[in-house]
Amino acid sequence: MKISIVVYDTRGGVQPMLALADGLIKRGHEVLFCANPENEKLVTSYNCPFRPFGPNVREQMKINAAAKKSPDSFSSAKGLKKEIEKQIEFLPKIIQGSDLVLASGIVFGVRSAAEIAKVPFRLVIFYPSALGPGNTGSFLERLKFNMGMSMLNKLLKGTINKKRKEGGISPINNVVKYFGGDNIIVASDVVLNKVRDGVKATYTQTGYMFLSPLQELSKDVEDFITAGKPPVFISFGSNPISNPGKLTDIFEEVSKKTNQRLIISKGWAELATINSSPNVLYVDDVPFDLLFPKMTAIIHHGGSGTMAYAAKAGVAQAAFPYMFDQFENRKTIVKLGLGPHSCDFKKISVSALIAAINDCVNNKRYKENALEIAQKLQDSKGLEKTIALIEKI
Repeated sequence: MKISIVVYDTRGGVQPMLALADGLIKRGHEVLFCANPENEKLVTSYNCPFRPFGPNVREQMKINAAAKKSPDSFSSAKGLKKEIEKQIEFLPKIIQGSDLVLASGIVFGVRSAAEIAKVPFRLVIFYPSALGPGNTGSFLERLKFNMGMSMLNKLLKGTINKKRKEGGISPINNVVKYFGGDNIIVASDVVLNKVRDGVKATYTQTGYMFLSPLQELSKDVEDFITAGKPPVFISFGSNPISNPGKLTDIFEEVSKKTNQRLIISKGWAELATINSSPNVLYVDDVPFDLLFPKMTAIIHHGGSGTMAYAAKAGVAQAAFPYMFDQFENRKTIVKLGLGPHSCDFKKISVSALIAAINDCVNNKRYKENALEIAQKLQDSKGLEKTIALIEKI
C-alpha cells in the first residue's frame, strides 16, 4: 500500500508514528511522513521520505515559554484555525493517490483533506483519555469532557465547514465525531492504560509502538553508568522551560542532597550544563530502550511514551505533569503502584524531586510492580498489532 502519515505534535507523538512508518516500510509498503519541519532529521534517519508540513512546534513552544504562556498553547485559537485551514487546503494534493492516510496529533483538518482526495482515513492516538471517561467516570469527569468537546465543536466547526465547501464536500455537524473516524487506533497497552468502558467512539486498542534505536548508547553515557551505582534519569520532554538555569540549579542540589547520580535530558528546554557536578550528566537524545533498564528510577513529565518505556524496562517512575494526557498518566502510575504521586510540574521544587527519587529508589513495592508490568508488556507487540490492523483496511 501507499500510505501517507500526517503528524502535528511534539516528539512524543512523532516517535511512535515513526516506529509505525518504519515497520510499514519493512513490510514493503510505501510511506510518506508529513510532520512539523523540526522532525526531518529524525524521520529521514530511518530512510523514510519526509514532507515538512505545519509550523515548527519546537520554536513555537520556545516563544510561549519566553512569554510565560501555558506550555500547551501551541498556538492561539486563531492560529489553530489557520493550521486547520492549511491542512484542508493543501494536504489533498500531497496525499492524493495514497491508499490510506494515518493521522495523529492536532490534525482536525486531515480527515476532510482525505475525503477531498478520496483516500481512506484512520486516526491514531496514544492516550485513551482522549476518548473520554465512558460510563465509569464520575459525574464531574463526564461533565468536563462533554463541555470540552462542545466548546471544541463550536470553535472549529465553522472553519472546517468553510474549507469543506471550498473543497466540494458536504458540511459536518459534529467536529469531534467526524474527526475520530470509523475506527480509531488506540496505540497504548491495555495493561498500562485501557480505554474506559462505555466510550462512544469506535476503536481498536493495539499497544504502544516502540521505536527501534539506530545506535548504541554513547561512550560518555556508558562510562558514566559504569562509574558508580545506577543513576536516576530525569526528563521533562518537550517542555521549553522559561528559566532553564533555575531548573539546572535544582538538579544540582537534588543530586547533592540525595547522593544520587543523575542523567538528565536537555530536552527542548536546552538545559544549561555549565558547572555541573561529576555526579550529573546532561544528554541530548538517547535511546530509552537501551538506557532505561540501566537506571534505578525514571523521573519525567508524564508523557505516554516515556511512561511506556519506563514500564517496559521494569523501573520505578514518577511523573510531574504539565499538560494534556500527562495528568491522567500520573494517575495510572500511582494506580498501578509503579511510583509515588508527585506534584504538578509548575510546583516542582528541590524537596518534591528528592521525595519522588527517594520513594522510587527505596520502595521495593514499586520495583516489584514495575517488574510485573514489564513481564506482561513483553508480549504486547503493539507495533505488530497496529500494522496487522492497518493491512486489513
